[in-house]
Formats: sequence, structure tokens, C-alpha cells
Amino acid sequence: MKHRVLAGVFAAAAAGIAFTATMAMNAEAAWTATWSVSASGWTPDDSPTVSVDRQGDALLVWNACDLSTPGCYYRIQARVKTAGGTVTAIRTLSPDGAAPSWPQAASDDTGDSAVVWQQDSQVVGRRISASGSLVGPLQKLSTSAPATTPVVAVSPAGSAMAAWTEVRDGSWYAVARRMGPDGTLGAPITLGSGTADKPAVAVDRSGRFVVAWARDADVVAKRITSTSVSAAKVLTSPIASYAGFGAVRVGVDRDGDAVITYHSGGGARSQVWASRWSRTGTLAAPLRISASTDNVGFHHALATDLDGNSMIVWTRHNSSGDLELLGRRLSAAGTRGAVSGLGLGDRPDLALDDDGDGMLVFHTVVPKSTPPYSYTRSSARLISRTGTFGATRTLTSNGRVPRVDTRPASRFTVIWQQESFPYTIRSVTGP
Repeated sequence: MKHRVLAGVFAAAAAGIAFTATMAMNAEAAWTATWSVSASGWTPDDSPTVSVDRQGDALLVWNACDLSTPGCYYRIQARVKTAGGTVTAIRTLSPDGAAPSWPQAASDDTGDSAVVWQQDSQVVGRRISASGSLVGPLQKLSTSAPATTPVVAVSPAGSAMAAWTEVRDGSWYAVARRMGPDGTLGAPITLGSGTADKPAVAVDRSGRFVVAWARDADVVAKRITSTSVSAAKVLTSPIASYAGFGAVRVGVDRDGDAVITYHSGGGARSQVWASRWSRTGTLAAPLRISASTDNVGFHHALATDLDGNSMIVWTRHNSSGDLELLGRRLSAAGTRGAVSGLGLGDRPDLALDDDGDGMLVFHTVVPKSTPPYSYTRSSARLISRTGTFGATRTLTSNGRVPRVDTRPASRFTVIWQQESFPYTIRSVTGP
């Protein structure tokens, strides 16, 4: 990775992090101390998220409730940690008495961000400035209920696109909507029929969005610009899937060439596939990412760099029934790299910088001989731009569902939920 070369063994321990690395470090290439993101006396759920702008400032978002209040109503909360280490005050994004869940966040080049979440069977969202201040009012994005599984991407200049699924007259539809930098809303964009499965959205450096979603018998995608919405592109027509498709992910390069990954269900085995849809509209044949013999698990992760090279990590059940991780590179030209076995783990997440240097984070449930007979460890592995995975580094032995994002030059911010009560949200940046 940039400014890091293999050298002698370096071992360190820093406030909740244990790792062993084999690298020489520049002045900035070190892990920070782990810190508590959420407030003392609050209990968060297991869906924190992080978005890092191009200066390295991180917006951290989570859902938590105040244990001192009756009923412990949850609220979406956020704060910013700058690249220099300054931490802003916690901002509460959702109103008291609501039932929010599943926040998602994205930022533009300078740190102005959009956060969306599910609340009271609707999808809502609001904008946050680079300093962590709220911009404009809370906005209802969905047009019908129930509405669920929102995602969001923000263009380099600040235009946000949210996507979700909602029920209209008894049928699921995929819907998208713009949120301006000042919080104003565009008109709802009905993308087409869908399912309750989460859609996916990404944006290129020119501000063109790609939205992809499952539609039972296939996976489809559309491009959305400031003036147009493309026709739906069916990605999966050569693939038989007896139980439909799902777990859609999307990544785009600087010019808008898209990689869309997804699971096919039914048949002998569930599989992980990738489709490559160029900015000119050319669709390559789907590529099988997992082996035909894999007993694929529920979760997989995708990340794409600005040159169009991607990393894909998925889970499978091994012969003992435990979940293990596998990963491989998919080049911009469509060449699949060798599959790397990554050991036991679940809930993977990936981030790649502009040039393809990256990080994989995941958690592993580790059995032990005394009650409660297991603990959950969150870990990280660096990834070279050629697709080689580094050694596993334990971030914490008391944490689950880690998420990661990066600035352009491979310095990563990780967020997770502490496994033990009161389930504090924790974060670390490095290396």
C-alpha cells in the first residue's frame, strides 16, 4: 500500500487494539486509540455506519436510546471526527418518540453528508454539514408504506440519491429520490417493481448514479443523471434462480462503469455473481464469483476503486457448518483473480481507496469453555491493490458488525458495536 513496504515485524497494542503487522510506517501510518463514539448511559443497536470524505474526516452514525428515560426510545445520532482528531458533539437526527432503524450515510468530497433511515414504516432522511451541524428539516422520502431498506450515495459536488423499496397497492416497488445539499427534495423516481430486499446505489465522479435492485426473477439497474433516467437493464437473464435474487451491491469507477454483485437462490446452491455494465450501456455476461460447490452464506461485500477494479468477499458454510470468508479480485477488464481463503468470519465489509489499496473488516464468533460460551471478535485485513490480503489484525475481542470507509489515500476508519452491555459504539482509525 502507499508509503508502506514490507519490513521487520512490528507489534503494538493500543487501547483496545491488538495487532501484529509486517510493515514500515510513515508518520501517519499507525492506529489511533479506540474511542467510544456513543454517549455514556446510552445503549445502541448493531447498525452503526461510517462515511469518510476526501480529507479523511469521518461521519459516524448510529441508533441508540437513553437508558435513563422511560421506554428507552431509540434515536439516530451522529458526530464527526476530523482527520486531525477533533471530535464534534453528538447530534440527534430523529425526533423523540419515533421508531428509527438501519441508518445509512454518505458524504461528498468536502464532508457534507446525507443520512437516511427507516422510521415508523417510512423512509426519512436529512442532510448534515461537514462540521456536523444539521442542514434543513427531517424529510419524509417514501411515498407509501411500509417502506424499508434505504440506501444513499452522494455525488462529489453534494447531490444525494436515496433508494429504497416500498409497498403500493400490495406490491413492492423500488423508488429513488434526490436530496439537495440544502435538504430540499426532488420528485420521487419510481424505478420499477421490486422486492423487500435492499437496493444498492453508487455514483461516479461526474455525479451519475447507478441504482440496482432485485425483482424476484432477475436483478435490474438504472442510471440516473441530473436530466434523465435510463431504461432498466436486466443483468441476470442467463442465470437460473429458482428462489429469486437478492443481496444486491453496486460499485462504480470514476467514469461510471458499474459492477453489480448479487446472490442467486434456489437450485443446488446459492451463488454469488457479478455483472459488469459499462457507462456506454454494454452489459457483459454474468460472472460466477463463488464456486459452484460453495454453500454460500447470507452476507457478501463489494468495493470498487476509481479505475474499476473490485474486491468481493463472501461467506460460506464449511464442512462443520461454521461460516468462513473467501475473497477475490475482479479487474476492470473482467478478469477474476484467485480465490483466497480468509478463515472463519461473518458480516464482511470492504473499502478501497482511489488506487485499490483496501481493508476488509469482519467479525468472528469464538467459542469458549465458560458462560456465555462465546465472544465476538472484530478484525481487519489490509488488501493490496493487486488483491492480496494481509494478515488478520484483531481490532477488539468485544465487538460485532464492523463497518469501514476510507479517504483517497488508504487511511481507514472502522466503527462497530461493543458486544457486551451497554453495547457502546466504538471506532478506530488506521493504519
